[in-house]
Amino acid sequence: MKNLVRIPALLLVTLVLAPLAAAGEAYLTRFGPTSYERGAGDPMPASASFNAVDGPASLVLQKTGMVSAEIMVNGRTIDVGAADFGDGDRLALPLRLKGQNSISVTMLGEPGGTLGVRVNQFTESSIDVRALMYFGINTSDIDAQRAFYSTLGLNGEIFPAGPEECRSFARSLGFPDNYRIFVALTSFNGAPPWIDTVEFRDRSLRDDPPYADLNHIGMAYATYATTDLDGDYFYLKEQGVEFVSLPTTAPNGERFVFLKDQDGTFLKLVEEDGEKTAGPDLTRLVNTNMNVADLQRSRQFYRLLGFTEAETDNQQGSGLFAVAHGFNVQDSIAFRGVDVSLPGTDMPLPAGGDPEATLQLREWRTPFNGAPPYWPPVNHFGIDRIAFYVDDLNATVDEMNRLGFEQVGPIGGGFGGPGDIGIAFFYDPDGIKVEFWGPISEPNPNAEC
Repeated sequence: MKNLVRIPALLLVTLVLAPLAAAGEAYLTRFGPTSYERGAGDPMPASASFNAVDGPASLVLQKTGMVSAEIMVNGRTIDVGAADFGDGDRLALPLRLKGQNSISVTMLGEPGGTLGVRVNQFTESSIDVRALMYFGINTSDIDAQRAFYSTLGLNGEIFPAGPEECRSFARSLGFPDNYRIFVALTSFNGAPPWIDTVEFRDRSLRDDPPYADLNHIGMAYATYATTDLDGDYFYLKEQGVEFVSLPTTAPNGERFVFLKDQDGTFLKLVEEDGEKTAGPDLTRLVNTNMNVADLQRSRQFYRLLGFTEAETDNQQGSGLFAVAHGFNVQDSIAFRGVDVSLPGTDMPLPAGGDPEATLQLREWRTPFNGAPPYWPPVNHFGIDRIAFYVDDLNATVDEMNRLGFEQVGPIGGGFGGPGDIGIAFFYDPDGIKVEFWGPISEPNPNAEC
């Protein structure tokens, strides 16, 4: 091993397990996790680049079988052999990163064995996410979608409008110029958290369908609570709503059912105590789901945004539990996950929102579906994008850029200048589009429609 030394065992545990930290502090995965295997023929390097911030980091290696490899990070070479792991399978080495970094891995020796590579970096941020404002669903027919929400009992609606054409918002979403959309914001009472429903039309639309499977990487569904799960199931079935299965009890005791809108986008209902009526009894948004490729990586990203409250959600099962998720009765399914929430606030929010927003981060183990999320722009069908309120959009964008995160497009909106609302999109570690929504503090040169 050249140039670098081992991290002491206690610090290795700290870095690998990525312990709980304060809001705005996280052990971000800057690269990986990526697995390498020695193939036949001459060894060939696999190269990549990644962003970070100037400062210390750790190279975390996980071996399976005999491993010999040469790893180069920013021009520094690290030779690793099986003996360097001692009696274990995991090794962590200190690194020094900069804003833009390069890494290459060359697997040496005889074929056999794999090496997992991850680069972690402790990071602090001043991002202050205050609340969830909405999640987005794109539809083929906004009038049919509005009727669908009414059937569910979500009758509070504002801003049904269109056609809207605005280059400023379009570019923030990844369009090269403008778009043509019809849009509405829907909730129980007209206040957030909303569903941001958009129908793209004409050349703005691409007809990619919603995710067909509940284990697809990305946002797969949102969850609402009902006080009468069985009653709502039969009532909504009579109204023509499509369900994946009968209501089912999960291994953790949760009673739930998945349904689909007219485009095939999933929503989930879970049962909670309360009064039952003859109609739909949905009461609140429980969480928005995010299927992730690596739970540690995603957990730390959202911790950086302020999601510090956590509840573990690891489940496995077969039979009716598998059927309820769209799989066959003989299939066995397993996932691990964590529900993360904002700590909440007593400070008023100018536009309401959910100050204890809950995200369901779920890493599917069996069956695993590694298909990536929708690529931009967000003009497909289905659920995709989630919007968080921040007090100063310009400051948030500057901080996200400083931390090395990829921005989808420029700030959109802010038509009235400082104090007016703007939006900006970034990618999370899996490519899920995270929107920051809040007042701008500087004039926006991209504000004009």
